[in-house]
Amino acid sequence: MSDPTIHQGIPYADRESGEMKLDLYVPERENPPLVVYVHGGGWIAATRSNIPDPAKYAAEWGCAIASVSYRLQEAPDGAGVEEMYDPDNPTPRGSFPDHFVDVKAAIRWLRAHAEDYGYDADQIAAWGSSAGGHLALLAGVVDDVTDLGDAFADEVEKTVAPAESGAVQAVISWYGATDFRLIEDMSDEAQDDDGLIPLLLGGPQSEHPERWAQASPVTHVTPESPPALLMHGRKDEVVAVEHSRQFFDALENAGVDAVFYELHDLNHVWVERVEEIEGERVAMDLLAADPTHAQSVYEATHVEEGGSPDRLFGDLPPAGPEAILEFLERTIK
Repeated sequence: MSDPTIHQGIPYADRESGEMKLDLYVPERENPPLVVYVHGGGWIAATRSNIPDPAKYAAEWGCAIASVSYRLQEAPDGAGVEEMYDPDNPTPRGSFPDHFVDVKAAIRWLRAHAEDYGYDADQIAAWGSSAGGHLALLAGVVDDVTDLGDAFADEVEKTVAPAESGAVQAVISWYGATDFRLIEDMSDEAQDDDGLIPLLLGGPQSEHPERWAQASPVTHVTPESPPALLMHGRKDEVVAVEHSRQFFDALENAGVDAVFYELHDLNHVWVERVEEIEGERVAMDLLAADPTHAQSVYEATHVEEGGSPDRLFGDLPPAGPEAILEFLERTIK
């Protein structure tokens, strides 16, 4: 298996707060599909290096992988998120929906430059973890960034490859938030009026109900939404498993194919206790190290009248890289 070609620090957008960049890993395969990875970090922390071994999985899966930066949430003094905010993080900052605008801009830029780097612009999946899972799901169910909603209309502008589509053909979420209105199912830090989610969305839900709803991927699910693979720990103390349960139900009700892995004994980032979290760089190793974790797997497969099932999975491998590979092979390969 040959190592992929690696392109690091490719600029894809020039924002007022700085240049946005992405890293790209392209396997030695003719016209491979593309996976766009969106890192976690509570919308406020970490960088695009917070990704499970992209060179390894680009080679093993036969997919190009792009890990994208997006503007992180700015935090004024007294915002109540001091523990998460790193003033030395070099990533440019802004305010929601800047995070989502950047993810969509990266997808459009990658589609516009597919021939330059050698991957298939028509076969793109978004994959994200935690805050990145939220952004990846939002990128999946909102085709055009300008469709995010009236509550954000004045803050959305397409300046990067505006003629290209920002749609994706599949989406993968690891423990992503799907409905901010489930605030009691977020961490204690996020629930406070001066906590992370009110900061992200410009104020408490009581003052901005439309923003809280429109920033929630579950409110945008339609029959045209792309197939999804969801993985979430039942003991997640940061983003409760109810978020993925509710999103899976919304997809099933809309007639969208989906698979949902619920891991019984795992917490956020596939650890047993939140104090053990090291970030997504080691998350796949943790997940793959013990495939015997107790898990429930739910599959929604929809069949047209007179048709036959075309399932996303054949044999339902345990949660981990094999499951992701099988999902990608059924959706974008």
